[in-house]
Amino acid sequence: MTGTVTARGEAVVPGRPDEGIWSIDLSALDASPDAALADVGDRSLALEALLDALDVPRQMRSTTGMTVREEFDHVEGKQVHRGFRAQTLLTVRLQDPSLAGRLIQGAIERAKATVRGPVWWIAPDNPARLEACRRATLAAKRKAEAYAEALGLRLGGVAEVREPSSEVHPLPRASGGVLRAMAEPAIEVDPGELNVEAQVEVSFHLEG
Repeated sequence: MTGTVTARGEAVVPGRPDEGIWSIDLSALDASPDAALADVGDRSLALEALLDALDVPRQMRSTTGMTVREEFDHVEGKQVHRGFRAQTLLTVRLQDPSLAGRLIQGAIERAKATVRGPVWWIAPDNPARLEACRRATLAAKRKAEAYAEALGLRLGGVAEVREPSSEVHPLPRASGGVLRAMAEPAIEVDPGELNVEAQVEVSFHLEG
C-alpha cells in the first residue's frame, strides 16, 4: 500500500413523489371567541367528514396549529376592535395524487377553507434515492481510478465511505400557491417528478 485517495461522487436522478402534503386553514372572525371557535369547529367537522369520505387514514392527517386572538384595524389613527379570530391548521398527507382535486374542491366548498400546497415528498426507500446513491458511488470510483492512473498507481480496496448529503429539489414548474376560490370539478393535480441529489465520498487504498 502506498496511501489512499478520496474522491467525491455526485448524481441527480428524477423520481416520482411518494406523498403530497397539503395545509388546510380554517379561520373565522366573530364578535366573541366562543362564536368564532364554534364556527371553526363546525367547519372542522365538515372537513373531517370529507376526509373520511375520501378514505384518508387518520394517521395521514394532523392538527398542526390552533389560535384564538383579538383583531384590530387602524382607522384614522385609532385602533378599532374587529372581533375575535379563531384559526386552526390541518396538515393532510396524500399518497394518491388523484384524490387531491376532490380534497381541494371539497375543502373549499364544504368547509370554506384556504388550501395551500402541495409540498411533494420522496420517501427514504424510494428507488430514485437508491439509484442516485448508486450512481454517485460509481462516479466517485471513476474519479479515483483517474487519479490513481495519473499517479502511475492502481486502485485498491475501499478504505472509507462517507455520505455528505442527500437532497430533493423540485423540477422547475408553476406553483400551486394558495387556493381559496371555487375549484373546478375537473381539477387535476400532477406531482410530476423531483430531482433527487446524492453525494458520497469514497476513500480507496492505492497500490504501486
